[in-house]
Amino acid sequence: MKRILLTGGSGFVGSRFLNRWHGQGYEVLAPGHKELDITDADAVLRYMQTHRPDVVLHTAAISNTGYCESHPEESYVVNTLSTIQMAQSAKNVGAGFVFFSSDQIYNGNTETGLLNENTSVSPVNHYGRHKLEAEQRVLDFMPEAVMLRATWMYDIPRPGMPAHPNFFTNIRKAISEANTISFAIHEHRGITHIDEVVEQLPLTFSLPGGVYNYGAENLHNTFDTAYSFVEQWKSNKVASASVIADMERFAQQPRNISISIAKIREASNGRIDFTETLEGLIQSCVRMD
Repeated sequence: MKRILLTGGSGFVGSRFLNRWHGQGYEVLAPGHKELDITDADAVLRYMQTHRPDVVLHTAAISNTGYCESHPEESYVVNTLSTIQMAQSAKNVGAGFVFFSSDQIYNGNTETGLLNENTSVSPVNHYGRHKLEAEQRVLDFMPEAVMLRATWMYDIPRPGMPAHPNFFTNIRKAISEANTISFAIHEHRGITHIDEVVEQLPLTFSLPGGVYNYGAENLHNTFDTAYSFVEQWKSNKVASASVIADMERFAQQPRNISISIAKIREASNGRIDFTETLEGLIQSCVRMD
């Protein structure tokens, strides 16, 4: 049974990974902040030397982009420096290292179509810049490390799991309350069900080192995705009318953070794959109903 050191075990991704995989072929160590302060390099190394994980899955982060913009120093410490320290300690004890990065690295790209890992990037927010620097600096000394640029994620409500407002729940709430909800037409991005993310994470432990896009592809803008999702969900025309186009957001600089997953699909011999965004949303509705 492989031993996995999981950071961020109480977070959105980490809690679901722990719930799915602990005892199912993996011993998952998920220390809380009191047990392991990931910003303390000496403490991180001592913990790894004591517990000797086979793989470190680093999901801990400050992921609220607005908070990172107003607290850049804190974001840098947690999202960049702590990642580097975790990777250095993992290398010290001979553990693999998988870093949960972000599609926000592409925040600033305006070209159309699905973006691949070789796309030139220049993130416009602190969160994206800090994630990008973490990737680059870790790969400089640990080229075998795996960097996963994850998309926006959602989950259907389930007891015992931490939740936060997301694309899926926001739309359901608007429909149930007969409210309007707006989405940008000048934005393209993938949106992925968390179950697909978690289910395939163990497969990433054996990938060759490098950067991989990780999540659902989506060629539609965010408004079209939302409108089509509601329209196809029971063909509810009243619900469809509650989704309106935001013509102003990103109008001055259209945003495209839609990813291509061709690289990770090929590297895993097709074992890692994701349902396209709209189809995944519709399947989630079927599960809910």
